[in-house]
Amino acid sequence: MTNESTSSAYLTFMLGDEKFAIPVSSVQEIVELDYVTKVPQTPDYMLGIINLRGKILPLLDTRLKLGLPSTERTKKNRILILDIQETAKATQVGAIVDVAREVVEIDSRQIQKSEDFEHYKDTTPITGIVNNQGDITMIMDIARVFSVNDLDKISQTLNK
Repeated sequence: MTNESTSSAYLTFMLGDEKFAIPVSSVQEIVELDYVTKVPQTPDYMLGIINLRGKILPLLDTRLKLGLPSTERTKKNRILILDIQETAKATQVGAIVDVAREVVEIDSRQIQKSEDFEHYKDTTPITGIVNNQGDITMIMDIARVFSVNDLDKISQTLNK
């Protein structure tokens, strides 16, 4: 068995006091919160749609999607433009977070896998945890947070 390490880039962000990270490869860009057009009869976690340089994208509330309470919007809120990988194609969505932090390199040996957390591996979109001297960062699987089924429902609503 080898102890080979690989390092990958992750974007860190905050939801309340909790720190999360997602692979940089899933993030198209980060934009400031702007005008949101409300869409009737959509799931509560869908805040509406945004116009990103002529492309219409659904805007999803990451807090609500994770079962966290909603909060007031602030100037620190950011929209992560994410590429959610479905089978052969990627779908773009905007996901609002409280604060976008920084891009960090995380060594694979630092990540404690979710399998180590007995009952949580099937119910949580967290694939691992990094404990950097007490600074806990949860690695998020965005494809589980914003599932293909959710995106299909949203797409059907928008195309009615």
